[in-house]
Amino acid sequence: MSRTSPLNSWPLPITLAGLVFALSVPSTGMAATYPKASAVDGRLRYTSYHPDQVYNLQAAIGRALFIQFADGEEMERFYTGDSEAWEVGKHGNIIAIKPTAEVPDTNLIVSTSTGRIYTFDLSLNARAPMYGIRFSYPNEQRRATETATAKRELSASLDPHAQTQKNYRYAGAGAPTVQPAEIFDNGTHTFMRFPENTTFPSVFAIGPDGSETLVNKTVRDNWLILPAVGQEWRLRAGEAVMCVRNDAFAPSARDNPGETASPFIQRTAR
Repeated sequence: MSRTSPLNSWPLPITLAGLVFALSVPSTGMAATYPKASAVDGRLRYTSYHPDQVYNLQAAIGRALFIQFADGEEMERFYTGDSEAWEVGKHGNIIAIKPTAEVPDTNLIVSTSTGRIYTFDLSLNARAPMYGIRFSYPNEQRRATETATAKRELSASLDPHAQTQKNYRYAGAGAPTVQPAEIFDNGTHTFMRFPENTTFPSVFAIGPDGSETLVNKTVRDNWLILPAVGQEWRLRAGEAVMCVRNDAFAPSARDNPGETASPFIQRTAR
């Protein structure tokens, strides 16, 4: 008879169960990160902030270690597993920590004025202690860049002189005291220019039933900018009233640029 090895004699279900159990046990000590060393001096470190990241910091007895946050960000509270093992102080956006026990291994949790929470593992490394760690914030920097870009794009979208697509096919009738000197739309916004030193009228959108709805507007120099393109507007200032009609209005919201460059003039076929 052939001999069966002990491994092959194990029941298969138990072997699979043991394997699944081993894979399901979370690995400890693998998620924490060591800040990267500076190319100038390895005792100074850099890392990017993530709220779910634990950072390993290694110091030495008799040496202080600083942690630098974003400009204007200050520590509000800190918590440590051993309050007697480390000395913690702060100045502005910098905190300084110093081991004060022979075996100071513990953790440190810092909450700041921005609402961020930082988690550290603290330990000794007499041979290669860290002297400082500086945080960067790529996610916040990316959002700030996106916000700045969006603001620039919005500003450009509301600049009458920056528009490259202009529909001038408007006609109007009413009191000349509230008549725009120029009016066009770019497919998404309507731009009305008034003479210098003119009091801007209120602008109303006209519904299918003739009802009026006051429209929010942006003022730039002597321009009124409406956040929509309409078929008909009504301008009112006291008793003065003017009706303005968009003869190139496209209910489908597809752009229908004008064919003339003068306000209140239409091109007609002969």
